[in-house]
Amino acid sequence: MICRGEVIKIRTKKTGVRDNVHISSPKKMNTLLILEILKKYSDENNKLSQKEIVAFVEKEYDVPIDRHTLKRNLDNLLEFRCGVEYAGRDIETGETGGWYYERDITDAEMRMLIDGLLFSKYIPYSECKSLIAKLESLASVGFKSSHGLPENRPENKEIFLNIEELLRAISTNKKVSFNYLRYGADSKTNKKANIVHDKSGKPRVYTVSPYEIVVTNGNYYLICLHDLSDSLYHYRLNSICNIKVLKSDKRRSIRDIPGYKNGFKLAEYMKEHPHMMASGESVQVKLRFNKVAVGHIFEWFGKDIHLTDESEETFTTFIKVNENAMLFWALQYGLHMEVLEPCSLRERIRDAVESIGEKYK
Repeated sequence: MICRGEVIKIRTKKTGVRDNVHISSPKKMNTLLILEILKKYSDENNKLSQKEIVAFVEKEYDVPIDRHTLKRNLDNLLEFRCGVEYAGRDIETGETGGWYYERDITDAEMRMLIDGLLFSKYIPYSECKSLIAKLESLASVGFKSSHGLPENRPENKEIFLNIEELLRAISTNKKVSFNYLRYGADSKTNKKANIVHDKSGKPRVYTVSPYEIVVTNGNYYLICLHDLSDSLYHYRLNSICNIKVLKSDKRRSIRDIPGYKNGFKLAEYMKEHPHMMASGESVQVKLRFNKVAVGHIFEWFGKDIHLTDESEETFTTFIKVNENAMLFWALQYGLHMEVLEPCSLRERIRDAVESIGEKYK
């Protein structure tokens, strides 16, 4: 039985977790307890009868509620429009309705969010586990994640700090400095990434102007510019450490970079960089590909590309894309496409394929 002055734990909509609530008057808590039961045990596909609600309240909180008190509180919840709904008896099927909590996120949407976390390569195990628990707390007890959480993921716990600091730098138009982690020759024994050092043997400090942070191919990347370069660079956020916002250093305007006089358009940039590991200039690439691969072309480069020279089995198109990124992409889809131009890229692909072929002779 709940008594005056007692503290109980209630899952609030704001936090999604159970918070301590001080009880000044047990009767005043009836509405909140009923709402808590509906949040925990019901949804549109799992409705509760008044009898079931009474049973859950008594079981969870040891609070007896009579039928009139329950009905009055349920009506209040309907009037307050706090997410509680009632479905009456279906006239056609005769199926009995019931009370339920209408959720902001459906099970399918929840599943997509959790899968995004599960298969991300940049979120540490402990942080991923905590985020999934918070998401699941927004669902009813009937929702269960069917996938286990893989434990063999990088443990750079600074990634959330990196995101916060980068967002702060971008919003205040400042530069950032950081160290960068990379696996080296000793990775066989310690399986840990080490801080990159400069030629003098000291930890290298990267100072850049940040513009965007993006997720692609399962990794988080920073798009930025070095002081002495006119080409944008990409760094993985889970490899960045010791990041600092340089309050006294204003970042370079991206409009000063050749090719970005009209500003930075992220959607176009991502189409030009199918692989973020590559930096450098974009070029016009003429591509011939099998019709069976047209879906892959649309997925990577968008549906606004112009298809020409249609034959019985192939299409041809022109794509503006980063040359280094296109090299990796062409090796991935080489069985279904051919780069026709520029010649420099054709030669690089040929040399790479021949080098790979030598290994399999």
